[in-house]
Amino acid sequence: MKVITESLLRQRFRTKAFKTFTVEAGQIVTPSAQQFLNEKSVAVVRTGKGEKASPAPVAAPVALASPPQPQPKYVSAVDGGMFETKPEHMTQLRGNALVMKNDPRIVFRGKLDSFQSAILMEQLRSIELKKEPLSKDLDELLSWAREIMKCDVMEQPLPETRILGLTDPELRDRSHHPKRYFKIGHIMPSVDMGPSLLGLNTLRSSVREIEIAAVAAFMNNVEKQDMIQALNRMSSVIYIMMLKEKAGVYK
Repeated sequence: MKVITESLLRQRFRTKAFKTFTVEAGQIVTPSAQQFLNEKSVAVVRTGKGEKASPAPVAAPVALASPPQPQPKYVSAVDGGMFETKPEHMTQLRGNALVMKNDPRIVFRGKLDSFQSAILMEQLRSIELKKEPLSKDLDELLSWAREIMKCDVMEQPLPETRILGLTDPELRDRSHHPKRYFKIGHIMPSVDMGPSLLGLNTLRSSVREIEIAAVAAFMNNVEKQDMIQALNRMSSVIYIMMLKEKAGVYK
């Protein structure tokens, strides 16, 4: 075997941990493999042609001072694997940390990204229908979705904010009591609602899918519970927008 790779060492180490590793004449240890050996305090024993490996002294891991290895461009956030080029099946979670493209966090971000695209299409429709108040509320919804994406990528908590000028309790109250605030009953989606209401209803359904993806990604992460709560509130926001549309507020 000419090249000793990190993946090879990891596989052997998982099978049986070792304290010394023999590198025979002509073999090449890749930088990431050398880094792995250093991290595991494994002594490297090098043999010349025709020589037998001699046992490494106990202090060998400390005495083996190798030149500083170049830092890898990408690192796996799952198992610490290092890459100089990003594998096609992986993508960046944050910084240079990579995960599989079907990682729950990436699935969540993908659905949130699609949601933003759908908002833009509904905003275009509202402009064509000359419904400026609806376009303005959609723009606020878009900004909120972008803030959620940014906070997830930057590992930041979501800031407390009013949406449509309403607090969380006010959002719940309006979405639960439409007759009190909009003089109409709850909406049962139907094909005769018109393009604006149907478009908003599609956005609301999309938020439910994003919320499920967020639960899968963050249910064991206490610091990310604000994401799940925000998406639950977002569903109420869109329903209030539907009520405003049906009640003629957006005319």
